[in-house]
Amino acid sequence: MKPTQTESGRTEPGRRKSARLLLVPVLAAGLLAASGAWETAAASESCTTYPSDSGQTGNVKCDSNSGVRQHRAVVTCINTGGHKWTITGRWVYRNRVSSATCSVSSTAGVYSIGYDRRFRG
Repeated sequence: MKPTQTESGRTEPGRRKSARLLLVPVLAAGLLAASGAWETAAASESCTTYPSDSGQTGNVKCDSNSGVRQHRAVVTCINTGGHKWTITGRWVYRNRVSSATCSVSSTAGVYSIGYDRRFRG
């Protein structure tokens, strides 16, 4: 016997709920997982940021245990007048260094270093 629904859309007591109602949350969870919306703390802890000796280049390296497929440096630069801007390095695969240089003429240096991550690609 098929379950019947009341006018309000609820299943009558003692009847099984429709499988379609359960499918929506399962599909939503699958889409979130596929999009990389659930990132682990381990992924963020396995990437290292460091400036060059000159202080003009920011570097990022993510190791093979990070779960990250590709990463790139996101460097905020600052010049002697206090003006700040952001630059990005190339996308690179795990265990490689992505770098972004603020200045080659010593007119600006690294203010902060961050990174973007891709879990696919």
